[in-house]
Amino acid sequence: MNAGEIVQAWALACCQTLETQDIEGHMNLISKQIKVFGLADFDFVDYNFWQNQVQEQFANGLVTSLRYYLHSVRTDSENQISFTAIEYLTDKDGREHENPLLVVLSKEPDGVWRATEEKILTEDQARAAGLSRLH
Repeated sequence: MNAGEIVQAWALACCQTLETQDIEGHMNLISKQIKVFGLADFDFVDYNFWQNQVQEQFANGLVTSLRYYLHSVRTDSENQISFTAIEYLTDKDGREHENPLLVVLSKEPDGVWRATEEKILTEDQARAAGLSRLH
């Protein structure tokens, strides 16, 4: 698989595991080393924060769907791919939340591609990445 196919497969798996509320499958797409930047009130959040958030979302039916508009894919090395995207998350009230993202996927020792870094981009960063003209 090339970098674009790896990113598409990862994004599709994220959407499917969220929509079927498969916590184990969803968290298998996220590295234990994950760092998420760009959330208000946090320098970054880690795997445990992400897992707790997903468990709460699933338990309370807070998220009904997830989709990605994949934009730019770059191969950083044979074991690392980065991409920009817009994430669309639909909540239980039908409201869609849009987040411009920079995501780094790394091929971990077990051969699975997982997110190791995610950054929620500011409006200026999204524009610089070419995402603002997409929505």
